[in-house]
Amino acid sequence: MKEKEIKLHEKYIHYKNLKTYIPINFCKIQKNDIWIEAIIYKADDESLYVRDKEEFINKFSLKSN
Repeated sequence: MKEKEIKLHEKYIHYKNLKTYIPINFCKIQKNDIWIEAIIYKADDESLYVRDKEEFINKFSLKSN
């Protein structure tokens, strides 16, 4: 996993759909019966999502202003 800090409340772009999402908090989720770091993030329509941190880092990039 490439080391990168996720900045809360900053805009990120999904690599495939090019939509903007904003990480709002950190949490943990279970994957294969092990607790791992995860990110809670929201879309423009305020829908909430969660992904493990590694997947978020791999699929989203910080939006440049």
